[in-house]
Amino acid sequence: MRLFQNVTTSFAILAIVFTSTLSSMTQASIPDLEASKDERTLSNPSYILGQYWFRKLNGSRALIDFPPAYNYLKDTLSRLLPQTNLYNTTIEMTLLNSSQSNAFVIPGNHLFIYSDIMEMITSEDMLLGLLAHEVAHLELRHYERQQKNSGQELQKTLAMLGAGLAAALAGAGSDATTALWLGGIANQAENTLTYSRNQEQEADRRGQEYLDNAGLAPEGMSKLFQAFFKKALGRPKLEFLSTHPSPNTRLSDSFNTDARETILSQMTSSDFEYFRASLLAYRAGIEDNPYAYLDQNIQHIDAQNFAKALFSYLIQSPERALVFLNKLEKTNAFSDYLEALSYTQANKKETGLEIIQNRLALAPNDILFSMLNSQLTQSKPANIHSGYLYEQRLIWRANIQYYKSINNIPMALHYKALLDFSQGKEKAALFLIKRAKRDASGNDKNIILKTEGFFERVIEAEKQEDLIEDKN
Repeated sequence: MRLFQNVTTSFAILAIVFTSTLSSMTQASIPDLEASKDERTLSNPSYILGQYWFRKLNGSRALIDFPPAYNYLKDTLSRLLPQTNLYNTTIEMTLLNSSQSNAFVIPGNHLFIYSDIMEMITSEDMLLGLLAHEVAHLELRHYERQQKNSGQELQKTLAMLGAGLAAALAGAGSDATTALWLGGIANQAENTLTYSRNQEQEADRRGQEYLDNAGLAPEGMSKLFQAFFKKALGRPKLEFLSTHPSPNTRLSDSFNTDARETILSQMTSSDFEYFRASLLAYRAGIEDNPYAYLDQNIQHIDAQNFAKALFSYLIQSPERALVFLNKLEKTNAFSDYLEALSYTQANKKETGLEIIQNRLALAPNDILFSMLNSQLTQSKPANIHSGYLYEQRLIWRANIQYYKSINNIPMALHYKALLDFSQGKEKAALFLIKRAKRDASGNDKNIILKTEGFFERVIEAEKQEDLIEDKN
């Protein structure tokens, strides 16, 4: 039962756009991506490039859209960032469902993790090892440094990729063949993010410094590479090792003879188990026997039942999801959020709201449960600003429901336009914002005009960087 596509058409099209963009640049014309180092501004070419791809991937059907998983990942990153010069920087996160084992970063401080990688990452210290390595790539600005010297290299595959995309979109061969072809295109484009051997070793060593300075288990990274190496023995190609080379060298490099037990390393984290279970629940949809897959890959019993519940919810079976949730010995934010969603999907909204209210009684400012409460009750959401897209999505959805409930269609369209734009649907967003502007008045119209201006500035900046030809 293959329920979720791990590589989608939109993902592949994006990969081609990204590859062709870089391929068309000569060494002399590549923008100085290091010029505006950490600025989240449209004057920073690195940020523009990263945001463009980030929006497109967040519009992919491969997106894992389960907010508690992002909350956990944000909190876990916060344990590493104080050891870096990125401490006051927002690192945007995207979780993608895929049968590939990989994680990577792109310009503008964006981190991507594929669900399949969690088969190998079985402890929190291994996850911290992975995050430390990827954050090191960002701090050391490896991508920007590499692209200064590699513009012409990508031109060699551009013609082949273009022909492959055209054939796939024309429907050549079976659906399965087309999907595989598109997957290959996406992989080849992703491999443009491959770093040099020296940069990989540099990221490994800097990541180890983060772990040590933060008082975290230093052996997490070596355990991670051991797991990758072991899994690679049974696969013709393991994506993380192909884009992150030299596993033997990295294994020896990452072993720390002074490995020590710390208070933090002795702590067990049920939140990690639920984070892992969340990603594997999505990953199970790619398998023929999803529940057996979860039994095989998750040993923690509560996390296993949670994963089965989340998978059941994703396939529109809320009653079955609630059966699995009722088996949990202990609950947390992950299970409460899913339980509230499941009761709502099962037409028992009042029970779901009771769960949400209990959470808000303990943490009134919890954005996940606050926005879910506003969305279900169609009440006005609290005025909260967030720099993270996963939280902004919650805010926008809650506002859409609220303004629809009071029949303020222009403002509902305004927030729908923001949501569409964040998912790379620029044309749809511009259409909605123009409709909203036409019928709005007063302060609402001022807000809508500001958003329209923002859309236009972003699109113009992307045109200047040759990321797009025309979006109007």
